[in-house]
Amino acid sequence: MLQHITKSVLNSVRKSDILTRYGGEEFAIILPATDMASALEKAKRIREHVESINFDSVVTGKSLKMTISIGVANFPEHGAECETIVTAADSALYKAKRSGRNRVEIP
Repeated sequence: MLQHITKSVLNSVRKSDILTRYGGEEFAIILPATDMASALEKAKRIREHVESINFDSVVTGKSLKMTISIGVANFPEHGAECETIVTAADSALYKAKRSGRNRVEIP
């Protein structure tokens, strides 16, 4: 399922964007030259797209759906250093999970 989602998300981002796995089931997407409003809109579209995917072909005889929670942080609003921005995005991700999952949040 992670491979399926990865391929799907890769089709949703620009060639200049960087998608990377960041932990077990976590991913990070770097969106160069993207303001906060555009990053939030992209995250919302990705969340909606993943929610709409039918994973029935992954496990025969099972109807599977998946949702994602997304944390969005941006330079320079959430920090000037890479580590600070990643920490802010991670904080927003856990905020989304605590708030009911299948959401997009900012720090």
